Parts: sequence; C-alpha cells; structure tokens
Amino acid sequence: MSNQNDLNALRPGDTVSHSDKQLMESPEIEKIAERIIERESLDFGPAEIGYFLVYPNLSKYRAAKCKKASREVKYYSGNDYLVEISGEMWDMLDTKTKEMVLFHQLMHVEPVYKAKKQEWKMKIRKPDFNDYYEINDKYGNEWYKTVQATVSSLYDLDPRRESKVSL
Repeated sequence: MSNQNDLNALRPGDTVSHSDKQLMESPEIEKIAERIIERESLDFGPAEIGYFLVYPNLSKYRAAKCKKASREVKYYSGNDYLVEISGEMWDMLDTKTKEMVLFHQLMHVEPVYKAKKQEWKMKIRKPDFNDYYEINDKYGNEWYKTVQATVSSLYDLDPRRESKVSL
C-alpha cells in the first residue's frame, strides 16, 4: 500500500527546478580544462572537478564561479569542486577567452594535504594579486574585458555597470 509521499517521490530522469535556471554538465568545458591543467602544470591531487553551464546565466553580473561541493554533492557526484559558467555568455565567447575564463576559475581550486591527519582538505582559494599578475603577464587582460563586454551586451547593461561584471 502506498501513501501520498510515495506518489510525490522523484523518479530517475525527473528534474527539480527551483528557478528558471538550467544546469548542464559540459564535456566541452571539461576537455578545455584538461588542456589548461596540462599546459599550466596545475596539480589538484585527488580532487575531482565538475564542469557546468548554467542557462541562461548565473546572474547578469556573475559570469562564472568555482565552489566547493557540499558533502551531499560530493557523495552523489564524486566532485570536490564545481565550476559553473553562464551558458549564454559561454556560447558567444571565442576559444581563447573561454580558456582564460576557465583558467581563472581553476585558480580557485586548492586541495591541501594535511599530513598530521593524512587527509586532503578541499579549500577554495581567493587568487591574490600575484596570481592575477601571472595570468596578466602571460596572457594579457583583454579576455576579461571581452567577458565584461559580452555579458553587458547580452543583458543590455548600462555601460557604467559593465565593470560590475565579475568572475
């Protein structure tokens, strides 16, 4: 005999939507990330990273973000970190700018090995000025201006607000 709760239970393939945002795993972003990780010799130890596009966007002023997965997300997905990128913006960017947006997000990933407890602690790093200078010195900063201009034009932002678009 089933009760009312059983009738309301989610079945495989169902989706839950708490907003008008759509979250999609992105094999394209994952492939680009693998190239960047190899090229830049980034070492994330055992950390697993999930890559997602959010449609239409994260917000009008947030182009991308990297966050540590909750323990529930880690349990169900195996991911320690989630990189989320605004889908409409991503679709309009050139390959080089996509790489730079992703490189910037990967700089937030900071797994730290705690020798005393012999375990990994997954942390989010706030890139300091040295990190930004490293990207800037190596690749310039036009990519960041491209992101701001793209988001601004997509959402018809006042030109004075364009500088508020962040990663």
